[in-house]
Amino acid sequence: MSHEEAARQFSFRLPGSLVERVEECMEEIRKAGLDVTRADVVRLLIKHGLDATHCKLDLLFGRSPAGSRPAKRRS
Repeated sequence: MSHEEAARQFSFRLPGSLVERVEECMEEIRKAGLDVTRADVVRLLIKHGLDATHCKLDLLFGRSPAGSRPAKRRS
């Protein structure tokens, strides 16, 4: 995200175990000398996940989720 791009608020809940992982990541980044917030880390992780997977199910889930079918095309 460029610094000039307008930011929009996005709220969601995370399980405690995932919050712990985000906070561990935040501490690792801080150890490297960067002053980051939890929100900064979540933004970085989301961007990295999107860039790395391009929302391909096999990359997101390690394989296609069981029982999933391709979406029907609209005519």
